[in-house]
Amino acid sequence: MNNLVIAPFALPLATALLCLFAGRVAVWRRWVVGTSAFVQLLVAVVLVFQVVGQTPLVVVMGGWTAPLGVALVVDGLAGLMLCLSALVAFVCILFSYLELQVEDEQPMRLPLMQLLGAGINLTFITGDLFNLFVAFEIMLVASYALLTLEANDRHIKEAFPYLTVNMFASSIFLMTAGLAYAVFGTLNLAQISERAAAMEGEFSVLLVMLLLMVVFGIKAGVFPLYYWLPNSYPILPYSLAALYCGMLTKVGVYVLLRMLCTVFPHSLERVHIVLALLAGATMVMAALGAISRNFIRGILSFQHVSQIGYMILAIGLFTPMAITACVFYVIHHIIVKSSLFLMGGIAYFRSGTDYLERMGGLWKISPLLGCLFLLQAFSLSGIPPLSGFWGKYIVISESLDKGYFWLASAALLASLLTMVSMMKIWLKAYWSKAHEEQGPTVSPNAIRGMTLIAAVMVFFSLCIGLNAEFFLNIAQTAANGLMDQSIYRESVLQTLGKGGNP
Repeated sequence: MNNLVIAPFALPLATALLCLFAGRVAVWRRWVVGTSAFVQLLVAVVLVFQVVGQTPLVVVMGGWTAPLGVALVVDGLAGLMLCLSALVAFVCILFSYLELQVEDEQPMRLPLMQLLGAGINLTFITGDLFNLFVAFEIMLVASYALLTLEANDRHIKEAFPYLTVNMFASSIFLMTAGLAYAVFGTLNLAQISERAAAMEGEFSVLLVMLLLMVVFGIKAGVFPLYYWLPNSYPILPYSLAALYCGMLTKVGVYVLLRMLCTVFPHSLERVHIVLALLAGATMVMAALGAISRNFIRGILSFQHVSQIGYMILAIGLFTPMAITACVFYVIHHIIVKSSLFLMGGIAYFRSGTDYLERMGGLWKISPLLGCLFLLQAFSLSGIPPLSGFWGKYIVISESLDKGYFWLASAALLASLLTMVSMMKIWLKAYWSKAHEEQGPTVSPNAIRGMTLIAAVMVFFSLCIGLNAEFFLNIAQTAANGLMDQSIYRESVLQTLGKGGNP
């Protein structure tokens, strides 16, 4: 079973290479990629059942012992993230097939989507800081290419902030990895955890974590360096925008959780406080940005940043229940935000535009789509008993318990602003009178297929909200494994000591 740990990285990488060298776009390529994505989902589900509440699965590449061995590790949180990543990737791939006819598909889109998935998955399973940098670069190179692949001359300029800010963050990451090696004498996360615990209270440990916080805060889209995200994501096709919003920023949230909970000492209170303060600003400022936009992708992109603030606030509170809420909120947000972007795509394909002043009448044309959108809008805003309510409730409750009253107020205000911006979409696109020049840009069968895909995602979201206790227990189990550093540390170090043999 340990050898299955490499599969979430190896499968999409092999699929990308196969498509890359296969030549011209063809139907069989779609079948290959779709089948591979489904197999990746099955592998992720198997791994989840193996690790949630159990000992992490560890494999060391090449069987090398420490300090040369690069460990791949799947624990409860990594397993959940792999499963969510595979689900969103599979759904977005299917949606992309309906966006374009085979002959209109860009030849590089599917290979790059698989390469992006390989980088994301490697981020979740790596147990080495430099290998984490490599995973980020695989992911970012693929994301740069996808961002510009189908952009027109007017949109291409919006890719430059994305490229510049992320290259800046990557440069800091590489220098921080060098600093970490100088401080700890290793880049293996389990060994760093062991040595950081022995150096607790030293400034060098705090400095390394502060630099990593800057890097992954930028990757997650935390205030003040989030401006690149809401301007760049709207230039993507809807299937890719759903994948980006569903997973890319969650990689930053995941690594912050991993570093602060599993690797570094829990006594870094100054880092926690800074994160909490930045989270409050992120929630409110991005929600205000969403209200200022007048097209669906722009509103959803700003709302995406605002919702990241809740996860960062939960990490900043750094109580066991807050970490549980963060894991739960990540699960909720990946499903809800991906489905909202997909529904934004359906609205666009039905109307021929996503600018609100030129939209209208969608409720009359497709009441099912209107109901699905309302459910996810209410969930994003935190209306009970939908999935978004439970995570927000715990985060706000923990904020009040710690005396952070203004942060709790900021979270409530951001929820109210979220509702305002989502109702702006509803009133303009769904409830107002249709414009005469409107018309669908894809076939009715394609729209029906897209609506079915969105409905499946909404069903998953409803399951999370209406079975919140079950999913909170899963999140709590993953959070407990995350907070107990000895479990991760001993699993990896024992395997390294055996030369990589489980």
